[in-house]
Amino acid sequence: MTRAQILTEARAVFGRRGYAEASLREIAGAVGIKTPSLYAHFPSKEALYEAVYAEVVVEHTAFFDELVQRSGELPPLDRLRHFLGGIESYYRDRPDLAEFSLRAALAEYGPDGQALRQIFLDTESELAAAVRRAYDDGVAAGSFAPGDPDGFTALVFVIMDGLFLQLTHYAPEVYRERFELAWRQLAAALSA
Repeated sequence: MTRAQILTEARAVFGRRGYAEASLREIAGAVGIKTPSLYAHFPSKEALYEAVYAEVVVEHTAFFDELVQRSGELPPLDRLRHFLGGIESYYRDRPDLAEFSLRAALAEYGPDGQALRQIFLDTESELAAAVRRAYDDGVAAGSFAPGDPDGFTALVFVIMDGLFLQLTHYAPEVYRERFELAWRQLAAALSA
């Protein structure tokens, strides 16, 4: 039994049942150990949840940081589409992360919600800077209408959150159709 196995099983249980309904006994059973053995790695259910949450944030951040690196040479509009498309790319093959993230975002953050929210906010800086650069580059090139870069960056994050909800609630074909419709509206608004 390793810490990694515990975190993997805990993520699945917390994703399926939520923080309040998940039990350490269920998590231990999924790992194949007895509940007291969990305490050798985590002093409490809260500590285990926080460790799972932090691991999810690290994975999410690493994926989007890599996405930012790979898109650096794209034209500004293509860069923005690439960032928004990252939502589907990231969660499509990670249903356990989608389930866990959905619960964490909408229903609960365990006993210390504000601290967990702050962990996520602190990791958005590289992506936010990349969105801002794409916007600034588009304005400088004359392909985007000038406006409020901070407001635009906030808009992109709100759209990403909406895309996540769409992805978790609708069939893939419905999601893709809505993504394309929303993308066309955003691209048109940028060039207006």
